[in-house]
Amino acid sequence: MDSILQDRRECYLCRRFYNLHTVRGLEEHHIMYGRGRRELSELYGLKVWLCRRHHNAPPLGVHFNPDTRRDLEEEARTALDARYGAGAFDRIFEDREEE
Repeated sequence: MDSILQDRRECYLCRRFYNLHTVRGLEEHHIMYGRGRRELSELYGLKVWLCRRHHNAPPLGVHFNPDTRRDLEEEARTALDARYGAGAFDRIFEDREEE
């Protein structure tokens, strides 16, 4: 499934933070990860495109910045609940642990 958070292939965080349309060097980021959670992210479209700087490079990369990671998880929760009804996120991810 395509992303339910964005409809353009550009860095989600460059757009959000700087209003830039970064389209080169993009990497797909599954917002929820851990045992079974990455697959659910794929299934429900909880993924965004990120430039390398915002994906896997310290200190701004989402894999290095817990605040940005939590912000994306909250946006995923909001988007999933808006699409599938209040509490959908909790029902889908309730038994899944982070690794």
